[in-house]
Amino acid sequence: MVMKEKIHEKYAWIIFVVLGILVLATAPLHALGYNTDPGLVKSIVGMTPDDLKDSNPLSYALYSFYFQSGGMSDIFWAFLLIVISVTAYRRGEKWAWYAFWIVPAWYLGYAALSLTLESSEARSVLLPPVIGFLILSLVGLLLPFRKFFPRKANPQG
Repeated sequence: MVMKEKIHEKYAWIIFVVLGILVLATAPLHALGYNTDPGLVKSIVGMTPDDLKDSNPLSYALYSFYFQSGGMSDIFWAFLLIVISVTAYRRGEKWAWYAFWIVPAWYLGYAALSLTLESSEARSVLLPPVIGFLILSLVGLLLPFRKFFPRKANPQG
């Protein structure tokens, strides 16, 4: 007996595509070294990226290296989210559902790391979108649960 997919099971993969697109929106800028929120740097370090560059070029070089490598990582993260979403996850392959548990784990880790910042201003800027992404990723995993794990057919007629 073939069961028709419910709409939330059929289209939940779009949540991960949207997450990938949102990450991809700023990742190339970061990979190129353009900081889209220099105020965040000031709230963490106490100076703007330009001030850091002027006062301590070596520290700025380290900051820039990690910032740009984070941008490159985000590009690949977004690429994997999008590609796996539109292929295996959309088709209901179980490995993709298990693999996508890395997404909320990653955002949970990012939130925990954000909580270690001394600046409450930095935490208030970082945490809301990260928690939003965490919730979206959990919704994207739980909505299609029955697609990946259908109920067993009743053996009694």
